[in-house]
Amino acid sequence: MLAKKTTKRASILVFTLMILLITGCNKRFLGFKFSPREVLTIEEVKYDYISTRSKIKYKNGEEKTKATANIRIKKDSLIWFTLSNGVGIEGVRGKITQDSVIVMDRIHRQYAAYSFQELNQRFQFEFNYAIFQAIIIGDMPIPISKNDDIVEKNNNFYVTQRVSDLRVSSMVSSKNRRLENLFATTLRNDNTLELKYGEFKPLEEKPFAYKALMVLTYFQEGKKEEAEIDIEHNRVKIEEESLSFPFSIPDRYDKVK
Repeated sequence: MLAKKTTKRASILVFTLMILLITGCNKRFLGFKFSPREVLTIEEVKYDYISTRSKIKYKNGEEKTKATANIRIKKDSLIWFTLSNGVGIEGVRGKITQDSVIVMDRIHRQYAAYSFQELNQRFQFEFNYAIFQAIIIGDMPIPISKNDDIVEKNNNFYVTQRVSDLRVSSMVSSKNRRLENLFATTLRNDNTLELKYGEFKPLEEKPFAYKALMVLTYFQEGKKEEAEIDIEHNRVKIEEESLSFPFSIPDRYDKVK
């Protein structure tokens, strides 16, 4: 009698373990199909403060500039940066907030200040803080929502989003779950913004793009213009303590448009 009870309990235990094993297995392996929306998860970098030392190349028509950049970011709040020449002399200091962009030319003692509304009118494109932060960090500038179109193809995820005047198409790698390419268009004209990311390396166990390229194509007075910013990070650090963001415009500086 005791042996029968023991055998019965063992059978129940084995059956229970099998159920747990089956329900815990990868459902795709077992033949269940899921939509790309259910499968896609983004590997976002976790930080409150982050700093980088980077090389930046800027090109707009005949205008070309190279600089070493020190960048500090308080997530979703403030981007602070300095640009120095090859011998370490700081020529530019700037900050980007949720509502404005301010840049100081310390060589010529000038500064420019734009609200995003003014910046958007100048380039006829829907810029915002999230786009600038995305250029540096490589996160999706627009969080994925239930209204987005998501397709899985060729081992990548393609996400199409529509926000206000923008139509944004993003490619997320299925290997590292990071944004690799973004192409944004505006409905009002033919202006476009493209972001490309590469050379992914671990940053506190998360993949981080150490190279980024931004290409803005816009039209002024019927003439096609193209501005390009190439960023290569030499050092990236997630800061454990808060950073300082020193910025003040001297009275003797002239404001330029």
